[in-house]
Amino acid sequence: MNRKKKLKLLLACIVLFMVALVGYKAYLLVYEADYEALNADNIDRIESRLRGKDTFSFAVVGNVKNSMRIFERRIAPLIKGKGADFIVSSGNAVYDGTEDKYRLLYRGFKKLGIPYVLAIGHNEVEDFGMGKFYRHFGPLFFSFHVANSYFIFLDSTGETSWKWQERWLKQELALAREYPYRFVVLNHALFPLAGFDPDDTKYVLEEDLSRNLQCLFSQYRVTAVFSSGYPAYHETVLQGVRYIISGGGGGLLLGWQKEYYQYVKVSVEQGQVTYEDVAAPHRLGPFRYKLETLKLFLHSFFYMSLFNFLVTLGIIGLVALKVYSLIIRQEHLYRDFSIDEEALSKAPLRLAMFTNNYLPFIGGVPLSIDRLYRGLVSTGAKVKLFAPLYPQQWPDPQDGSVFRCSALFHTRTAKFPVANIFSRRIDTAFKTFPCDLVHVHHPFWLGGKGMRLAKRRGIPVVFTYHTRLERYTHYTPLPGAVLKKLAAHFLIKHFANKCDAIITPTASTEEYLRNLGVSALIETIPTGISIGDYKRWSPQQVQALRSQYAASGERLLISVSRMAKEKNLDFLIDGLAKVKNRTRTPFKCLLVGDGPERERLEKKVAKLGMDERIVFAGNMAPREVIRCYLAADLFVFASTSETQGMVLLEAMAGGCPVVAVRASGVYDVVKDDYNGFKVAESTENWAKAVVTLLEDKRLLSALSENSRAYAENYSVEKITEKVSRLYRRVLILSKSENGK
Repeated sequence: MNRKKKLKLLLACIVLFMVALVGYKAYLLVYEADYEALNADNIDRIESRLRGKDTFSFAVVGNVKNSMRIFERRIAPLIKGKGADFIVSSGNAVYDGTEDKYRLLYRGFKKLGIPYVLAIGHNEVEDFGMGKFYRHFGPLFFSFHVANSYFIFLDSTGETSWKWQERWLKQELALAREYPYRFVVLNHALFPLAGFDPDDTKYVLEEDLSRNLQCLFSQYRVTAVFSSGYPAYHETVLQGVRYIISGGGGGLLLGWQKEYYQYVKVSVEQGQVTYEDVAAPHRLGPFRYKLETLKLFLHSFFYMSLFNFLVTLGIIGLVALKVYSLIIRQEHLYRDFSIDEEALSKAPLRLAMFTNNYLPFIGGVPLSIDRLYRGLVSTGAKVKLFAPLYPQQWPDPQDGSVFRCSALFHTRTAKFPVANIFSRRIDTAFKTFPCDLVHVHHPFWLGGKGMRLAKRRGIPVVFTYHTRLERYTHYTPLPGAVLKKLAAHFLIKHFANKCDAIITPTASTEEYLRNLGVSALIETIPTGISIGDYKRWSPQQVQALRSQYAASGERLLISVSRMAKEKNLDFLIDGLAKVKNRTRTPFKCLLVGDGPERERLEKKVAKLGMDERIVFAGNMAPREVIRCYLAADLFVFASTSETQGMVLLEAMAGGCPVVAVRASGVYDVVKDDYNGFKVAESTENWAKAVVTLLEDKRLLSALSENSRAYAENYSVEKITEKVSRLYRRVLILSKSENGK
């Protein structure tokens, strides 16, 4: 097994590991026995245990913070050894309010076998934990009484209004007068401790609120008030009320001199209550103290947050694999010079192409693919072209080099066939055609099918980025234009980075892909033009067509595009209306093409009174379109959705200068004052450029000659040669990388 396969296997193991973790987490949340109203259940147990007794003891502990190992090993044995009847937590029993922390606390306290009652603290309400506390333990403030004592639990977190609690508290304290001993439990301390930030609200109540509560406690002769705001023990008596802070039940010790792990044992006997600060034994020295604190941090990370730790471990593993793959990739910075490149360059190319649309559908992409296909075949390459099956008949080659994929369904608007990529016939046809490379022309559907078949066989993939998908999102039946564009960008980036090489028709398109984050090999190779087809029309045939559309002395303009929203034809029509108002030079404009917008556009032209100037010619065979180019004087264009705008070069080959809106595709082929003008998307500027060429015969003639010369550089033969060189380069790099 080579290193690449081992890397993939290890990656798969880590992904499966993380999936198992997520599954286990889901299992705990869904199938683990749920629990609710624990405070009520434990109060019932306490009442049952103390029924008929006048003496008992309980433990007060605060700031456990899910440190169950410390609590179970260092504090719980002391509580059991001292014979406490139940435990009172004065808050911060969990580290934060997430569900896994509550479940960890539940499992830990359950092991003790001693009833416990929890007050709510600021840790319990973090991370939206208030609802979990209410569900698992009960109300945020409550009271109960056992034997000769009355217990009142308050909510000091701010989740419950103190205005309401104070009214309720007065009623409870009035009822509690019947009991000899009255205990109040809340999370926050009522007064600040020296050595801590006095303004830190997670430790201490506000001064005015604290003063009001102290007055109430003194007035109703409360026996003791327990809190755990500070991570330390402190005891004082104010106005006859004992205030005890017990905050050493767990968590990290941050170095304050009075910090240690402890709890308070409260013994209730006839005639008196005694309090004992019970400290965990073996106070450590400075060095061992630091070591214990470090161990607690690691314990918190490994045990308390085990799931989060394992997820983090998985992420680190993925990062490590990525780094490792980059290290391995260093071995391939230089290609394998042992490969016989000369023999590889002489061997005939064998490749499969996959496209979502093809002839007889007339459009830029099908024509571009057909020219490349024929150009490659003419060089001796073996090509298998996978394309949809259209209802219309089309004379495909008899050698079976064009494989028609049956339609899964047809779109509603254009009755466009969507190939059945699930058909086994496609897989069989691909398997029986031994190819070295796959060329896909779309990043989805049949393009994706071609990608999967190529990866399965381990052969390289080349992708031509023909279409700006983000300009076609209005065809998708999904809400949110911005989201649809983001999805289009993501699709292109994700697909392109899986390819071995990408062909872009223009430099601006390559720039777009780089800005998008595509890191694969990109080469700019425009679509070729069949220059020889232009020589097949005689001057007489060209003149006959011109006479059909334009009278003597009239200029003939032409525009070729599919009549769809993304082609910006409303702009073109509005611009032509302004041209009519600005020049006395008579002209006609021939609109070649068809599409869903044609009927609406015809009505618009009639409404503007331009029906005598603008002629809708409908679809034409490619050979007839060339004849129109030769007959016309000027090509006008308004689309901003092109990657190249192949019709621009086709028009130039026919001697037509171009006036177009400045956009990707247009920017790379139209040279101002040489073969036309590219203008900002303004009908004023566009119309001005058209009028300039209509009225200046010498400029129009010069730009016409320049256009023919410029288009010569884009002949099918030259472009096919460039594509073939890229294919061979990809094959060499692929064989070198795979060590073949």
